[in-house]
Amino acid sequence: GSSLPYKLLLFGFGFFILITVSSYVANLAAFLTRSVPDYIATMEGAVKNNLKICGHPALAEELTTKWPDAKFVFHTEGNEFFGLLDDYRAGKCDVLAVGREDTTMDLELLNQFCDEGLVYTNSLV
Repeated sequence: GSSLPYKLLLFGFGFFILITVSSYVANLAAFLTRSVPDYIATMEGAVKNNLKICGHPALAEELTTKWPDAKFVFHTEGNEFFGLLDDYRAGKCDVLAVGREDTTMDLELLNQFCDEGLVYTNSLV
């Protein structure tokens, strides 16, 4: 026969395994059943989904002319693209409208875009 300390050790180990597997399964179920928002790849998609769009104030006239029904937020404090990113982080807008050619040379800005999970698309103004 097995001693009482050995049985308690096996019981404790079995309980640990039960809790670990249960936690894993619950986390996996939560991950697989979460609702994922649709990917927005174009300005038309952002306008259709009624999203707030942060844009550079230099593009205000062009953007509002092309998409008059869009909800634009233009950062006017003079912080350029970092100001747009600050507005995005503050929840003032849901997406950013920036040009790839204007921002790809700024490594710090690109790193901050990556930190926020932002990507470039091929939508043109």
